Amino acid sequence: METWAIFTGDIVKSSAMSRAELDAVFARLENAAEALTTWQGQSSRMTRFRGDGWQMAVAPKFILRAALVLRAAVRRCGKTADTRFGIGIGEAHFAGDDLSRADGAALVRSGHALDAMPRARRMNAPDAPLALRAALPLADRIATGWTKRQADVAYYMLAPEPPVQADLAQRFELTQQSVQGHVDAAGIDELREVCDVLEDQKTTQ
Repeated sequence: METWAIFTGDIVKSSAMSRAELDAVFARLENAAEALTTWQGQSSRMTRFRGDGWQMAVAPKFILRAALVLRAAVRRCGKTADTRFGIGIGEAHFAGDDLSRADGAALVRSGHALDAMPRARRMNAPDAPLALRAALPLADRIATGWTKRQADVAYYMLAPEPPVQADLAQRFELTQQSVQGHVDAAGIDELREVCDVLEDQKTTQ
């Protein structure tokens, strides 16, 4: 079995959403899964279950970056849209792309992490390495405060190879100065720095 980070999550306050709104959230998550597949060079595998639940397989190197991009992906659907998830790291065996048929320690741990989620939190990884456990609550607090437009910008700018701001400004019909303002307000440069450090640790240990 390979080592993976399994994210097990659900959509916050999904009962207040229409079917179309919930489907739009999952479309964003599926787009994020495709982006993660590009980063890690292998399928991120995403499965939706129980209406508002989901699971995704992520390369352990990219846990924090993926967590932030997934939060941004959902927040792009509206200022009150959000998701929460538990993260488990360990062995995982996949039977195709459907994670409901997968097994291994990572899946068990991710489910337990979701069940043990502190009330005010949206991301939980109790069995992760110390550095990630230290960074995750702070990243969680920052992401919870994102506006929809900040999430739009964060989704792209937190990628390992982000677009130039001029291109992002054109995409969202903003000025480049406005994009930089959203980068600053969303704490993106600081979050990128933490992601880079954690990913460097993964490759040098």
